[in-house]
Amino acid sequence: MCGVLGQHPQLYGLPETNFFVADTVAGIFQRFAGPGDRHRTHGLARTIAQLHDGEQTEATVERAWQWLRERPAMTVRELAWHVAARAPDRQLVEKSPSNCAEPSNLARLYHTFPAARFLHLTRHPRSTGKSLNQARQEQRARRFRATAPLNPVRIEENWLKVHGYILRFTEQLPIEQSIRLQGEQLLADPDRYLAQIAAWLGIRADAEAIERMKHPENSPFACIGPANARGGNNRKYLEDPRLRVGSPSPANLTDPLEWMPSGEGLSPTTVALARFFGYR
Repeated sequence: MCGVLGQHPQLYGLPETNFFVADTVAGIFQRFAGPGDRHRTHGLARTIAQLHDGEQTEATVERAWQWLRERPAMTVRELAWHVAARAPDRQLVEKSPSNCAEPSNLARLYHTFPAARFLHLTRHPRSTGKSLNQARQEQRARRFRATAPLNPVRIEENWLKVHGYILRFTEQLPIEQSIRLQGEQLLADPDRYLAQIAAWLGIRADAEAIERMKHPENSPFACIGPANARGGNNRKYLEDPRLRVGSPSPANLTDPLEWMPSGEGLSPTTVALARFFGYR
């Protein structure tokens, strides 16, 4: 959806920049210093390369890495506004999952962009869990050395935690500053909901603008990056970033969970929150 919205002529969709995990550029690199996390800085380097040099090649990305390394004390607020200034007359669209991983990250985001609009996009907990479990199984299969076993319970816990952080954050905002929408509804009828989102943002909602949003593959970030920054987003999206319109597969809140070895279902707390979001 970041890629979709980012194709609007008045918006600029970013890859996963992970701006708000720390207070400074040095803090971002320290947060992702582990070998399994270094790819999480790829989106930031690709952003700097694209906005500084107009393209993403090994050479421009290396210059972006160097530019960042030379500014360890730069605050994330200064960094984010530097990026915003390079996309004049267009509002940034940013959706790094880390934004909602901790309340402190949301606080940094709000401190940086206090007038930002927040789109809380939900997904059914069963569908979310299936996707996360599949992604983790694939990651585990790609690694050559032994890794810690997957903890299936944490999949549901993460869904609850993240949505809880978002709810507590958005409840403190003026009512017009945030909206919530089921991602399934948006995919089933993008023309309707993209027009509503555009109207909420106060930007063009005409047919041409809506049509452009339906082609996220046109983004310069909707592909595998150069060898020194290949990531920056979900791998499946980078490999095939087309918008897939249509109603999702049916999902319910009562059947046993496919990823739980003992066949448990969703917890009462998860079911209650999912029903609050409109799921059944």
